[in-house]
Amino acid sequence: MNKSPFLSLVPPVIILSNPQLGENIGASARAMKNCGFTDLRLINPRDGWPNSDAEPMATHAADILKTTTVYKDLASSCFDITHLFATTARPRELKKTVINPRMAAQKCVDYTLRDLPFDGNMQKYPPQANGNTFKAAYLFGSERMGLTNDEIVFADFIVEANLNPDSNSLNLAQAVMIMCWEFVMIAASPEAINETQEEVFPQAMLEKVKQKNLKSAATIEEQKYFFDRFEMLLENKGFFSAQEKAPTVKRNLKNFFIKACFTKQELLTWHGILTLFSKQK
Repeated sequence: MNKSPFLSLVPPVIILSNPQLGENIGASARAMKNCGFTDLRLINPRDGWPNSDAEPMATHAADILKTTTVYKDLASSCFDITHLFATTARPRELKKTVINPRMAAQKCVDYTLRDLPFDGNMQKYPPQANGNTFKAAYLFGSERMGLTNDEIVFADFIVEANLNPDSNSLNLAQAVMIMCWEFVMIAASPEAINETQEEVFPQAMLEKVKQKNLKSAATIEEQKYFFDRFEMLLENKGFFSAQEKAPTVKRNLKNFFIKACFTKQELLTWHGILTLFSKQK
């Protein structure tokens, strides 16, 4: 007997940056499985991958471990990600919008529904479309250091859980569970789905023609490629005269552009501008 999918919407990707313990990766996979998440990506796991310590903790989530992919850096792990939610409990110098896990889940559901094509049937809750241009990821840092500012800068939102300030550090799998559970509470709730349908689908119907030719959002990997070109041009033009300040200035510039939420077409325009200036002497 075939069971219907636990979630009607494809959930965010889970990305673990520089995870240390295989047990924590396995426990994170188990938390994902509990909540209907399927896509786990690792960035430079300390003890390599596969890790024999992961499967005992994953139990029934061994299938997630088998399909887990490994990447060398954040950009390559976000080759198809358009919106990144970075989880952290530490204050940051970067000016980013800070939200809680429930707000993050609501944004993911809202963005996904706006991207779904209207099929003419207001009573039907349509399945996730293969051509959906919105794709989110929840990013988690290593057990020892958390996320770096160079990773945080690529995030659209910083996600902080409102926990006891005297004890706000979570185990990696606990953090994954909180984020996944909050998404389930929004995406799997019939009441929430019905309310979101009524609010979003009529608007989607009215804007269908107008939005048809808009380009999809640039992925994190595409943005990273642009930033690399931009920084190289500035380096060649002697912009970073004070080398000790260069890392901070570069992060601030990235943060400025990320807030603009580039489409692919807009990014191509900026590449054209860079090409023009790179030819000038």
